[in-house]
Amino acid sequence: MPLKQILILLFFICSLQLFAQSGKRFELNSISFEGNHAFSSSVLSETIFSQPTPWWFWKFLHSFSSLGKEPVYFDSLNIQIDLNSLRNYYASNGFFKAEITYKYNIDTASEKADLIYIIQENKPSEFGKVDLVGMNGYPSLIYTISYDEAKVDTSKRFSQKTIQDNTSKIVSNLQNSGYMFARSDSTIVIKDTAQSKADSYIYILPGECYNVDTVLINKTGEGASLVDDKLLRDITGIKVGEFYSSDELRSSQARLYRTGLFSSVLLAGDVKDTTDHKVPILLTGSIGLMNELSPEVILNNQNRAFNAGLGFSYIRKNFLGDARKLTASTSFGVQDLFRIDYGTLIKRFNFQDTTLLGYVDARIVVDQPYLFGKPIFGTWETYTTINKQTDYNNTVYGSKVTFDFEMPTYTFVNNLSASYTLEQSYTKFRTHNDYLSHTFISDIAVDASSTTADNILFPTQGYNLTFHIEEANSLPYLFSGLFKIDSLALFHKIVLSGSYYVALDRNKNSIAAAKFKIGNIQIFHGNFAGVPINRSFYAGGSNSVRGWRPNDLVPIGSESVLEINGASVKGGTFLMEGSFELRRRFLENVGFALFADYGNTWLGYNQFRWDGIAVATGVGFRYYTPVAPFRIDLGFKFYDPNPGNSKAPSFLWQNWDPHFFNNIVLHFGLGEAF
Repeated sequence: MPLKQILILLFFICSLQLFAQSGKRFELNSISFEGNHAFSSSVLSETIFSQPTPWWFWKFLHSFSSLGKEPVYFDSLNIQIDLNSLRNYYASNGFFKAEITYKYNIDTASEKADLIYIIQENKPSEFGKVDLVGMNGYPSLIYTISYDEAKVDTSKRFSQKTIQDNTSKIVSNLQNSGYMFARSDSTIVIKDTAQSKADSYIYILPGECYNVDTVLINKTGEGASLVDDKLLRDITGIKVGEFYSSDELRSSQARLYRTGLFSSVLLAGDVKDTTDHKVPILLTGSIGLMNELSPEVILNNQNRAFNAGLGFSYIRKNFLGDARKLTASTSFGVQDLFRIDYGTLIKRFNFQDTTLLGYVDARIVVDQPYLFGKPIFGTWETYTTINKQTDYNNTVYGSKVTFDFEMPTYTFVNNLSASYTLEQSYTKFRTHNDYLSHTFISDIAVDASSTTADNILFPTQGYNLTFHIEEANSLPYLFSGLFKIDSLALFHKIVLSGSYYVALDRNKNSIAAAKFKIGNIQIFHGNFAGVPINRSFYAGGSNSVRGWRPNDLVPIGSESVLEINGASVKGGTFLMEGSFELRRRFLENVGFALFADYGNTWLGYNQFRWDGIAVATGVGFRYYTPVAPFRIDLGFKFYDPNPGNSKAPSFLWQNWDPHFFNNIVLHFGLGEAF
């Protein structure tokens, strides 16, 4: 038999044998990387197609339900896909000379396989020059702004993402400067591996520059005839003759939605009618009924506690014209549902019964968009609120005017508002023989915030900063000789809080988050008795230190409160608290969190002590709905600065209850804790 035929026969026999063994599969036990220094193994594992078999628990769940995950088996055909992905990832980050090989180990006894990728990164390339192609002949200011956006630090390692981000900024600036059809065509990167440099040429197609011609209105729906076209044009704030701006269109569309008139609305350039470098803006929207009656189910985290209740509201849209909205509503919320004795709820309901806590609220609100012909959202509200807590009942009658200023997208401060409030507050303290405290407040406040967080429901990167300052009772103090106002206190209140988020993996499913909050009430006339209870500071609860129940962390002694020394159920005048959280989202809608909280309140910043900071640790579970995450947190008192109102601080192991569940504080909440 010729040698060639023998070799073919041997190959055929070996193939048959391998095919016969192919029914035996090996679970992909692990994937590891060797030689990677610039990028962690967790980052690289997210760039490849192959993934190791899941944890045994998830496989167990999958064996009898749709939950969990099925086993993953080793497939050598995926290796080439992984190699291409790794090479592309390294090249996109400047490692043009990276060399990647692989090996794998098969354990026939345990039927498992381990896959190893071996990486030789070699020297990366840095940014070279960056040039814009296609911008010649355009106004020098446009070119200068675009070129500034394209600049890179030539001492940094090349990154394709940086080039892409800068290109997006250039296109966005052009689209906000009249160039409605601006787009990027392509980017060419020339690699000089000898000099370890990478030059980038960004091709931009700006197109023609357009000015706004007019705002066309195309409205439909039951209430379309009741809303004037001129009113809608005024609310958009778009002026004829100004440069076309995509950001301005988005802001105007949000402003229209905020009026509550529209069930749907779209604001866009009418491309087909562009003439002589002018473009009409087309407003297309559906306007619903002007009157609405609606019941509602209430779930919120008011007063640092999870509240569930019911509400009812009447809404009149375009109230007296000018797109005003009148809302009359009433609601109630029940706090700490699992402590209620439902069997005797109606029979025992009275002021002294502390098994039913919560609030009742009634208010009338008038909203006015585009106040004074400016992008200012005005709100006037009058309200009555009764808040029932373990140690007190608080009834508030008030009225408030708020001006919410729409901020440009390029400013550090994203939200800015100013308000003026008049309130009468009556508080009955059960711990002080039903002592009744009456306070009055005339309050001027400013709130400012800056945010770069990428997602409201599940932030994965960026920060939130908020600043609140208010000054109380200076105006009535000037007239105190004419009007007798009991327990008048002049004070200012400052609160600063911030949170920061960073993704720990490329898919942004593992997040590290941190929060810090500090506040102070400075009384410069009168005393603490004149400060309303809803203005003082509390700690503890589902959005605070989660090892304690809502509002449990209050100052102890050191200052006379209502002429009685002891625990200040009224709260404190100085607050410091913070949190650290490690969040992990998996199975799309499910996640968990490990957290550590710290904080407390004091009667003045001069009473602050480091050993007075309460510390809590715990674990939480999350279910992510389209509306908001629903969370359950289990908190433990890791360090209690005042256990049992005594003077001796204690750690978790020093004050451990043999009944395990007595050591846990259970919290429910909507949204992340911060």
